Amino acid sequence: MRSWRAVAATMLSAVLLLVAAAGLAQTPGGTAAAPQVSPQAAEQIARGFELLGRNDASAAEAAFRQAIEVQPEAELAHRGLGLALRGQGKLAAALRELETATRLDPNDADAYYALGELAWTLSARSLPGQTSNSSFSPADYRDLATGAFQKALALRPKDATLRLNLTELYLQAGRGQAALSEAQEAVRLAPENSAAHLALGRAYFAVGEEEQAASQYESALKLDPKEGAAYLGLGQLRLRQRRYTEAEAAFRHAIEVSPQMATAYVALAQVLVQDGHGAEARSLFEKAVALDPQDWESQYQLARLLMQAGEVDRATRIFGQVARAHPEFLPAREQLALGLLRRGDVKSASAQAEAMLAQDPRAPEGHRLMALVLRKQPDLETSLSECAQVLASDPNDPAMLALQALELWQLGQKRPAQQAYRQAAKVEPQVGSSDVFCRLIVCDARDIGPVTEFLHKNRWVLEPAFNP
Repeated sequence: MRSWRAVAATMLSAVLLLVAAAGLAQTPGGTAAAPQVSPQAAEQIARGFELLGRNDASAAEAAFRQAIEVQPEAELAHRGLGLALRGQGKLAAALRELETATRLDPNDADAYYALGELAWTLSARSLPGQTSNSSFSPADYRDLATGAFQKALALRPKDATLRLNLTELYLQAGRGQAALSEAQEAVRLAPENSAAHLALGRAYFAVGEEEQAASQYESALKLDPKEGAAYLGLGQLRLRQRRYTEAEAAFRHAIEVSPQMATAYVALAQVLVQDGHGAEARSLFEKAVALDPQDWESQYQLARLLMQAGEVDRATRIFGQVARAHPEFLPAREQLALGLLRRGDVKSASAQAEAMLAQDPRAPEGHRLMALVLRKQPDLETSLSECAQVLASDPNDPAMLALQALELWQLGQKRPAQQAYRQAAKVEPQVGSSDVFCRLIVCDARDIGPVTEFLHKNRWVLEPAFNP
C-alpha cells in the first residue's frame, strides 16, 4: 500500500492546479469535482499538502481545517484532513473525514483508495480508542475496505494495484475464487510485476491449485529473485505436500533474501519444532518476536519452548502477557494454570479450569486442565471422564492418553490401560521415560510411586518401540 506521505506529494501537484485554475476543481484522477473550490480554500489546501510532504501532519491538519472553515463542501480539504489525522495516529477521526470526502465527490477514486487503505489498517488493529465505531469488528473494517477499493476500481478498472489489494482482502476473508479472479486480471494488466504473480500464486494456493501456485511463485522469483514472500509461499506449499526438506529449504531462502520478514522465521521454526530441533526453533521465534512485537502467537510458541527448556519464570511471564492481551485465547490461560498446578496450587488451578469451561464448555483446554486437577483431589473416575471429553475431539492428545492409561491401571482396568499406553507411545515415543510421563501429567510427589510402578509393569507393552 502507498504511504500517506506519497499520497500527499501526489495531491500537492493536483492542488496547485486548483490555485492556478482560480476555482476550477480537479481531482488527481482527472474527473471534475462537483463543487468548485474557492481560491481561499484552494490556497489552504495547497499549504496543507505541502506541509504533509514535509512530514508536518499537525500543521497540515490546521491548514485543512481552515480550508473547511472557508468552504465546508471542499472534498479535497476533507481528504487532506483525513491524511493529516492518519499521520498523527488519529485513525477514527481520519476515517470520518475520508468517508465525508467520498460522499462529497463519489467520482474521486483517490478518496476511495485512501479510505480503503485506512479501513484495511483498522481491520488489522481494531484497538480500543482507535475505531470510529466500537461495535465494528475486524471483519467490518475489512468489508469497508473491500467496498472502497471496489468503488475505486470501478473508476479505474486498469489499476493493477487496486486489484492486488482486493486479492489480499478476499484471501483474508476466505473468498478464494474472488481472489483468484482479481489476481488473474492483475497479472494480465501487469505481467512484469512480481507482486502480481505472487498474489496469483497465493490465490491458487487458497483454492487448492498447487501446481499453478508453484508456477506463479517461480514466475515471481524470476522477475525478482529477492522476493522473499515467494519463497515463503513455496515453503508453505511444500509443507502442505509433506515435502518437508524442500519446505525447510524454501523458508531458509526466504530468510536469506528477506531477513526482516518475521513470518519466514515463524514458518521455519514450526518445521523445526516438528523435527525436534527445539533450540534452533526457539532462536527463530525470538527473532520473529523481535521483528514483530505484536505477533502474540509467536510469543506463545516461544514461551512453550522456554518452558520445555526449563526457563519457567520467563515462560510464565510471556504466557501472562498473552493471556491478558487475548483472554479469549485459552491455550495461554491453560499454560498459566498448569504452572499453578506444578507449584501445588490445586485450588487456583481448579478455579481457572472452571472459568475456562464457563467461557467455552467444549474447549479441550478446560477439560484437559480439569482432568489433571481432579487427579490431584483425587477423583480418578471424574478425571477419566474429563480425559474422554478431550480425546473425543483429539484422539492423539499425549497428556490425556498417558493420564488415561495410568488412571485406568489404578482402577484395575488393565487391558484398556495398556491400549491407551500403547496409543500414547505412538504420539510421544518417549512416554516410557518417567521424566516424560511425569511432564505430561504434571506429577507431584504422590505420583512418583504409581508412575514408576506402572511404567515398570508395562514396559513390555512398548517393546521394541521404547528402548532407553
